[in-house]
Amino acid sequence: MRGIPTLAAPALAAALALTVPGVARAAPEKSGSTPLSAVDLKTDNKADPIGLDDPAPLLSWHLDGSGRPSGPQVAYEIRAAHSADALRHGRADVWRSGKVVSDASANIPFGGTLTARETVAWQVRVWDGGGRISQWSSPATFEMGLLNASDWSARWIENSSYDYTRPDGTDSPLPVFGKVFTVHGKVAKARLYMTGLGMYATTLNGKPVSTNVLEPGQTTYSAEVAYRTYDLTRQLRYGTNMLGIETGSGAYQRVKTPGHYFFGGRLETYTVYGEPKAIAQLEITYADGRRETFGTDTSWRTALGPTTYSSWWSGEEYDARRSATAPTSAAGLDGPDWRNASLVELTSATTPRDTTPLRADPRPPVTVAETVEPVSVTPDGKGAYILDFGANRSGWPNLRVSGPAGTTVSMIPAERLKADGTPDISSTGATAADRIAYRYTLSGHGTETWHPRFTYSGFRYLEVDGLPTAPEAGTVTLQVIHAANPRAGDFTSSNQIVNEIHAITLRAMQSNMMSVLTDCPDREKGPYTGDNLHNIDALLTDYDLSSYQPQLVRNMATAQRRPGDESPGLIANIAPEFHRVAPVKLQYPQGTIEFLDEVNWGSAVIRIPWQLYRTYGDTRTMSLYYDNMVRWLDYEAANKAANNGDIPGLGDWSAADHTTPMQLAILAGYHTAAHDMARIAQVLDRKADQVKYTALASALADEFTTRFRHEDARGVYYGSDSETSNAMALDAGLVPAADRQQVLDRLVASVRAAGNHITSGSVGLGPLFRALHAGGRDDVLYDMVVNPAAPGYGYLVTSGRTTLSESLDGSGSQNHHFLGQVDAWLVNGLAGINQAPESVGYRELEIAPAVVGDLTHVFGSYRTPQGLVSSAWQKDGRGRLTLKVRIPVGSTAVVRVPAEAQDRVTATGSTRPAPATRTASTAVYRLSAGSYTFVVS
Repeated sequence: MRGIPTLAAPALAAALALTVPGVARAAPEKSGSTPLSAVDLKTDNKADPIGLDDPAPLLSWHLDGSGRPSGPQVAYEIRAAHSADALRHGRADVWRSGKVVSDASANIPFGGTLTARETVAWQVRVWDGGGRISQWSSPATFEMGLLNASDWSARWIENSSYDYTRPDGTDSPLPVFGKVFTVHGKVAKARLYMTGLGMYATTLNGKPVSTNVLEPGQTTYSAEVAYRTYDLTRQLRYGTNMLGIETGSGAYQRVKTPGHYFFGGRLETYTVYGEPKAIAQLEITYADGRRETFGTDTSWRTALGPTTYSSWWSGEEYDARRSATAPTSAAGLDGPDWRNASLVELTSATTPRDTTPLRADPRPPVTVAETVEPVSVTPDGKGAYILDFGANRSGWPNLRVSGPAGTTVSMIPAERLKADGTPDISSTGATAADRIAYRYTLSGHGTETWHPRFTYSGFRYLEVDGLPTAPEAGTVTLQVIHAANPRAGDFTSSNQIVNEIHAITLRAMQSNMMSVLTDCPDREKGPYTGDNLHNIDALLTDYDLSSYQPQLVRNMATAQRRPGDESPGLIANIAPEFHRVAPVKLQYPQGTIEFLDEVNWGSAVIRIPWQLYRTYGDTRTMSLYYDNMVRWLDYEAANKAANNGDIPGLGDWSAADHTTPMQLAILAGYHTAAHDMARIAQVLDRKADQVKYTALASALADEFTTRFRHEDARGVYYGSDSETSNAMALDAGLVPAADRQQVLDRLVASVRAAGNHITSGSVGLGPLFRALHAGGRDDVLYDMVVNPAAPGYGYLVTSGRTTLSESLDGSGSQNHHFLGQVDAWLVNGLAGINQAPESVGYRELEIAPAVVGDLTHVFGSYRTPQGLVSSAWQKDGRGRLTLKVRIPVGSTAVVRVPAEAQDRVTATGSTRPAPATRTASTAVYRLSAGSYTFVVS
């Protein structure tokens, strides 16, 4: 059982080789140290991680250029030891790279041999362009997890008395497990390696083992199960200790229960993969060198616990009167409700299988990001209260209450209110008969606190019924949860509507950023591949997803249909494929659609790895899943042939304009996937495939032109002359250079004809923003974005929405992120921060702010792999424009200052800018790292 179980050794070797930025060889050195230094060291894009199972973790750092270094980094050296103390004494007993002539500072594979549980400290020094060498950086550390099946002595356990429902049809309480053990001395290190299915929550001596929630991260459970490593060194106490594990259903156990909401219609079929189970291995290393291991086995105790209902989609219920079945005390494990756990029998037919590996989860965990108090509490006149938390967010209610035993408090989430002020639950998918609900039954012992542990919802409003007394401050709060991905971008402007658009977009992203990216946080919670792809520009602008997105690509690869499956090679519209969609054709306004498969969803397996390469220089992801990309393209070729050239799909999904030909959107997406595949093959030095996929892209381009290019008295246009038709043609590079201005003019005309409204759907929205921005028409985008009438972003703000809705007219789910492309444009359009077209990893920047509309100031920043780049501009009352930019060490930039030919431009900065190249509308500067100010008067 390997950490990367589906990867053959030659493929792994190739993936690692592609990340090597240079070769170790001699270079001239000069005496003296450079002020250039390496900071912010990370391993696999995380600071000092533990529990890795990557056999060659990727190392990275940023460069601090304080003191005007003599050029950027030109070489580096890495050394590694088993302790930071060894490094301080100059000992590198694990690995030393030697001097490597390279300007790379990211995606550098660790070159030493690593074993399970090994702790490594490493540091780096760099050389600048003048041949001067830096001091060694402060050390960073990483620790390996369990790498092989033989590293696990623990076994999967379950409660043999548990079944989905009791004989009388009522819900069965979920299993819990407990283990009492003794600590016999001073603990030097303690690690808990564990996972559970569907979900688990673990405590040590009654307290959570970490701040992580909603574990484990979702995967294709037959292919792999993600585990986490927890540091318990400081939590263990001398003498008796107890580990407790509670379980929940998650997406693993999807049971339809009367009275509870169940997502599903005529299209979907569902699988209950199994019953709750857990595996845990606690390893204690004492100060005197002794080691002890406590792994799950039949000596662990189990009971049916206080969580009496658990559903990923419809809520959770907890009966505190069943406190004797809570794994909180050592004495409780001997109670009458407890028995010994049973070992799980895994086979080739179970999920997981007997060969399914446990794999360290590379994603940042989901955590509680903030706690929000209600802004108002309104009695409904019937004994319940309506709590308003001020904005739509994802999380769970946290209850603090006291009262008589047996009292049940019910909490019903809603995204909006009806006209009469009562909760409107329709957008969540629930009904009055089939609820999404959180219910807590009191034990009657003092002040009791509770929140769900195995599910969450998106909501702004909460109907709370059953409270013994009126709610006070702190009675019910909203704990907001999302994956702890670091922020990358920032934006603010002089226009409050634009700022609110940024805020609601961020909230929608956060609300759907769990262990997978979902479409919405209530009705479906579907890990839709297309929702990820359609919003990828904004996602990668607002967040550092370098350790998050690769697992989402892996989920696509593990969910891909295999030989022997129906439609081998298919990547369905959700991954993991927790429900299967029948290939049924349905009539929609845009034509006959098919939900199962869509080119602009499945192609995420190609297009997202290409984006990760462009953004972070990540070659590993596209190398690891290259064969999956090939299989998907082969599948779509067969699919196209079987359907007489028209691939079934969804077209420009969620568009207000239904005139765009479905096959135009599908064919443009297919061409883009083939084109990106050709570029991936080029980067990976697969020359034959590069030729093959270049030819495929060319053939698709010719077909697109034949089918969709038109010309009339006003010029050239594509498809129905809709926003999406012309934008997708331009964005995909399917318009000849001689026609581009005509098609751009037609695109602008279609926007103006629509009253400056956005009529594109999720597929056409990214191309719309990119095509207008590339064509220099940010003024048109601004008019569309701030437009207060529906459909559009301005309308969502002025109508009171606090997250993006499923459609820009405000209908559907009130918390969808896939229309969030506006956030990328705020940073790359208004602030003007862009990567040069052929650059990788933001080595070369283009800064070209759009001074449009009624804006008087804009600030934007983005944390690239090289460091922070920022752009801020301001207009004063006299018409003077001031632009300030910051360029990180390791990058160069072309700065295009908005200036008419007659304007005077003054430039100052870290180094003296060379004279500008002037055009009719810009002054163009080519700059190295540093901070610069430009004044146009």
